[in-house]
Amino acid sequence: KKIFVKYSDGLEGTLSLKKLLARKEFEKLGKKSLEGELQIDPESGDVILFGEIKLCKVAMHEMLRLKKQMEKIGIFLNDE
Repeated sequence: KKIFVKYSDGLEGTLSLKKLLARKEFEKLGKKSLEGELQIDPESGDVILFGEIKLCKVAMHEMLRLKKQMEKIGIFLNDE
């Protein structure tokens, strides 16, 4: 499962949620569809999955930024 994010600074791309949703505490959620299950916290701007899991927008931005830098030098993550 992946989500596409786009930031106001122009950074955009896809982040995999596969490892997060494979964790034991989230295994029931991992079987659900993401359709209609993503929200944005109006106060923090963080992504909320299934009304329960809060994904920090700053951490996701940094992950995506680093992923893009790695791709520029020819390192590609297999983050299916």
